[in-house]
Amino acid sequence: MSIPHGGRSSRLDQGETDGERGGEHQMMIGSLPLHLSPHLLGGFLCPVCSKFVASDVMEIHLIMCLTKSRLRYNEDVLVKDSGECAICLDEMEQGHTISRLPCLCIYHKGCIDEWFEVNRSCPEHPLD
Repeated sequence: MSIPHGGRSSRLDQGETDGERGGEHQMMIGSLPLHLSPHLLGGFLCPVCSKFVASDVMEIHLIMCLTKSRLRYNEDVLVKDSGECAICLDEMEQGHTISRLPCLCIYHKGCIDEWFEVNRSCPEHPLD
């Protein structure tokens, strides 16, 4: 594969990796240089939802994240084993108290309560 890089070909010779070429570090297509952080790009990672947010809307975004109500869920006791909890990765077994979210995902009640202390959405459907 040949892609122009600084006026010369960046074809990789046999034995070279995608990340190196003759001792030089090559940036992968679509990646950012490692020394650039979100702060240098004019934004931040939201400490509530972990999304990248432009610095000019960070305050509004934080207020929205902190005031957004958490999902409501139904509490139930399992009558049969039901696979793995995606939060703690332990099995959800008969007799465990679980929470069923509106998206129909189920988790141990204690796991989702802890999750909601930091996050405001389903662990498996964060954009819902």
